[in-house]
Amino acid sequence: MDKLLLAKSLRCRGAMIYDKFYGLQEHYWGWKCLICGEIVDPVILENRQLMKAGQGINRRRARMS
Repeated sequence: MDKLLLAKSLRCRGAMIYDKFYGLQEHYWGWKCLICGEIVDPVILENRQLMKAGQGINRRRARMS
């Protein structure tokens, strides 16, 4: 995947790149800020939406992802 895709970090407004990350058993794609290091992926976004809605995070789903 080409790292030319850019976005802006919500935390520091720095440039973000779409990059591949490696977990213990799998890899995934997400956005990483070049300035502050914030990482955003679909699971993080879903958990943030749940917290905003007052539902909390499903700990079992978070561990499995």
